[in-house]
Amino acid sequence: MNIKPLHKNVIIERQEKDLTTESGIILQSNDEADKGLVLAIGSEVTDVSVGDIVLINWNKASKFSDKQWKVTEEDIIAVFEE
Repeated sequence: MNIKPLHKNVIIERQEKDLTTESGIILQSNDEADKGLVLAIGSEVTDVSVGDIVLINWNKASKFSDKQWKVTEEDIIAVFEE
């Protein structure tokens, strides 16, 4: 499904937390992932680009599919840089 957000809206895919330790122990966790991958941006978005990994205020995000969420640009807290 292709989606084009309007204005300052951003479509995010929630990134799963790594649930395996370095020694190979698999952890069970119900914690929410804190990172998201930017899939699409509206025409008025200026500070993030498609493909960026971002930190989101998940309390203001709207879920519309299994892993995809809609946020506004103002709800993006930070962009992770390599």
